[in-house]
Amino acid sequence: MKRYFAPLLLVLLMLPCVALTDYVPQRDEFTFRTTVMASVNEEEFPGECMADSILLYITDGRGNTEVRTVWAEPLDTLTWQGFGTILEEDINFDGYADLMVCNGPVNMFGNFTYTAFLWDQAAHAFSKTEVEGFDRIFDPEIYAAEKQIVGVWRLDDDLDINTYKWDASGKLVLVKSEHHDYSEMAE
Repeated sequence: MKRYFAPLLLVLLMLPCVALTDYVPQRDEFTFRTTVMASVNEEEFPGECMADSILLYITDGRGNTEVRTVWAEPLDTLTWQGFGTILEEDINFDGYADLMVCNGPVNMFGNFTYTAFLWDQAAHAFSKTEVEGFDRIFDPEIYAAEKQIVGVWRLDDDLDINTYKWDASGKLVLVKSEHHDYSEMAE
């Protein structure tokens, strides 16, 4: 009996390790949360708590968590809202929801920017690098049927509408830009 116990025990101890290495995370298993990091500079901004970064927690179905740091608009977190809001949308139109983290508003008209990470189905993970240039699209709206992302910038009476598409190399490019007077469009 002793001869068989040691090898059996070894096999039983190795099973959890084998099961862990066989795990392939699926997109729908992931959960996310953020924490807004802020600092206080009483000399420059008395009484204001300025956003300086956002911690993004990406957790797979097994509970493994990766923490990434995302930039934040340097604004007072008590006055301005939206920092760290998470959106899951298919921004590259491959059938899988990608991840967008709000960097905050740019001005009182909103003009929110987002840092985006694409889901890589072959790797079963989110890309380690953010989508280049995505954070320059203000208030991005995803139009899946047209495979376009439209950003809108407003400041007083100026309204800019910019349309982006993905090129063949996987880069996001500006394909159309329009300028309008907000007051004329509101009439």
